[in-house]
Amino acid sequence: MSETDERIALELEEKESGGRPYMTRLSDRQIAQAKEFAAEIDVTNRTMVLQYGNAAQRKVSAFTESSLFSIPANDLNEIDADIRTLLKKLREFERDFDNTPDISANDAKSLAHFKSIYDRFNSALTEAARRLEIHHSSLLRHVSRMDDLYEKCFQIVKEFDMYIYAGDQCLKTQRETTLKQMEAQALKSGFLEDTIRTEDFRQSLQLFEQKLQDLCLSRNLPFQILAQIRLLRQTDITMAASLRRCTADTFPLYRSRVVLSLGLKQGEGNTGRIIDSTVFHEANEDLRKTLNAVRKAAGDTIESRRKGIHF
Repeated sequence: MSETDERIALELEEKESGGRPYMTRLSDRQIAQAKEFAAEIDVTNRTMVLQYGNAAQRKVSAFTESSLFSIPANDLNEIDADIRTLLKKLREFERDFDNTPDISANDAKSLAHFKSIYDRFNSALTEAARRLEIHHSSLLRHVSRMDDLYEKCFQIVKEFDMYIYAGDQCLKTQRETTLKQMEAQALKSGFLEDTIRTEDFRQSLQLFEQKLQDLCLSRNLPFQILAQIRLLRQTDITMAASLRRCTADTFPLYRSRVVLSLGLKQGEGNTGRIIDSTVFHEANEDLRKTLNAVRKAAGDTIESRRKGIHF
């Protein structure tokens, strides 16, 4: 997709044909095709003029309708719910720990109790990791769908620009050749018939010019959709990366801190708590901050979708 991204002209270009802004860069082959097409345009055929570019406009309508079904609505809400569930389990784990003040290194019963409450939370952590991995895979599939939609939408924009470029070439040629010849003939002959035919041809060119302006307006919609797709794709990539950091780094690190601290306290041979309270709460707080950051990112993504997608 990076090659496609590079082809998008983020700053509108001014082309030679009337200084009209184009949104994409046409290749040499596409320009040649557009010029060939321009030679076949009959500006005096009102039906042809009124239908000019309608195929691209219909594609925009069909694309926007089908795109609505490609945007999942539940993943982010489910991610938020799963993390809230894990945060609740974390609070319960801390409460159980704080409510067992007599846990000591030399007390097998207390050690067994701590392991039991840790095992409960560890099971919740494992389940959360499993579900976040599912969401991660779903987000990656969504990114792939966004890539496909992006390419399809980009091609629609490109098709609009080819229609507009061909139309501009036709207008330029007709104004510089046919219209000038007709004006010269009317001036030379002095016949009213030649004057009327010249004025009719000028009006045909004006009608075609207006049609091109309409196509420029219609082209704005798929170009705006391109920007929205890029936003969706990037937010999904960011969210997927956050979920992967949770399952691959944050959760294993948390486990290692708790288990390692437990082992160190046991090895000291004292009668204190089997795990240092400060270390325990620091580990939990770090985990809590990471989970809340993911929740905030999910909430921001939901809000950006709500504000940004207007298909």
